Amino acid sequence: MTLRAALFFLVTHALVIALIGPQDPVGSYLMLITAPLLAALACVRRARDSQAACKWRTLGAAVGLFSLALLALLYRNVAGLDPAQMTASSLILYVFYRIPLTYVAASPGGGNRGIRAVDLAIIALLWLLYYGHTRAMAPLNTALWTQCLNTMSSVQNSLVFCFALIRFLAEDNPDRRDFFRTLTIYALGYFLLAFYINTYQPQVPDGNWGDLLISGLFVLLAIMAGSNRRRPAAQVSPNLRRIVDAGVPLMLPLLLMMVALLVARLQPTLATVGFIGALLGYALRSVLSQAEIQRQRDELETLARRDPLTGLGNRRSFDESLGAAHRRARRQGLGLAVLMIDIDHFKRLNDTYGHPEGDRRLRAVAAILDGCLQRGDDLLARYGGEEFIAALPSSDTSHALDLGERLRAAVEYAALPAPDGHVTISVGVAWQSASDQREPDDLVDRADQALYRAKHAGRNCVQLAPAEVAGEATAGRRA
Repeated sequence: MTLRAALFFLVTHALVIALIGPQDPVGSYLMLITAPLLAALACVRRARDSQAACKWRTLGAAVGLFSLALLALLYRNVAGLDPAQMTASSLILYVFYRIPLTYVAASPGGGNRGIRAVDLAIIALLWLLYYGHTRAMAPLNTALWTQCLNTMSSVQNSLVFCFALIRFLAEDNPDRRDFFRTLTIYALGYFLLAFYINTYQPQVPDGNWGDLLISGLFVLLAIMAGSNRRRPAAQVSPNLRRIVDAGVPLMLPLLLMMVALLVARLQPTLATVGFIGALLGYALRSVLSQAEIQRQRDELETLARRDPLTGLGNRRSFDESLGAAHRRARRQGLGLAVLMIDIDHFKRLNDTYGHPEGDRRLRAVAAILDGCLQRGDDLLARYGGEEFIAALPSSDTSHALDLGERLRAAVEYAALPAPDGHVTISVGVAWQSASDQREPDDLVDRADQALYRAKHAGRNCVQLAPAEVAGEATAGRRA
């Protein structure tokens, strides 16, 4: 909503109140119903291009529900009902509108469905306390009933403002920060307005100047929601951010406990339900949050050890696993072979076909190598660029060379297109006996030297590490 449109709306509402006033408040009610609907529309429109789209839509739903409460009052007026005939079920609509408002202010959002379900269950129990207390107190004493309802509303309004302010101060994302800025201003305005009307104008008839304050608040919300001015990212203290993120799950249970405390004197059973629900809700949410954190940690650990392009382990994963593979091979009475593998003329392939096609060749070669090494003790990783590395138990150098030849032949047999024919690989092999006391890292260096020899021997071949040539095997094998 533009400032000009907002001014026109407020002037029109002021004229309706000045010309008609409390004698016929229907006109003022219609303006009151229209104001939150305009604010809801502005929030929904803002959600179209905001990273906080879900939050804007939830706020729009909340203020849209406020119109239902005003519509109930309009019906009472048009139907000529006495104010005493306004049932608790109708007045509770004012409380009902705060359900999505409280959720968007106090719930962290995101997370898994279980966490969101617990948050919604706490909100539902909160509304149940309001509704049950209001219905139980209505027949007893109208003044006491109104006082209790106003007190609970003031507590929730003030806490919604505090929650929104805390979220605003700790938010660094521009879109979400702008949302919580808007929610903070609106929640503060609503708290002050409700407190003023309930405290100083409880008996003022409908259609008075207080109605203009109500419509003005929702017009202000429409203006803020409609203003999509881009603001730079805020500099937020990381410590503050972490503290707020850790404390946000406490907000909903805290609010439920506060309301339960307010109804404890008159409704002890209902208060007990609220306290138990808050404790169980927080406990269950903590368990689900810890499970979600552990799942995310496991995913990050997996990503840190996996090559995203080929799905194989990465260099870090191989380096961390090599020592265990060495010890396992020695327990089996076997030596350990390390094979360094490089795709021949890969730069030429990338230059000819482009990097996307080069990536497809990398994935294809990785799948072929992985298919040839199916034993549980075999390690295979992408070592970097177009290089792969494998480590596996092997009885002697001849067996290790046979393994390298099997990999070389499998890639050649696949006949993957390349600029000079088909994709081929060069393989450097290093082997270490079970009795050899050297560290397995030495095998990697020797396999790299053997790969260098394979490149200089014409590529598409398998070469053994120089340190082993004189001992046990021929210089190498070539296709």
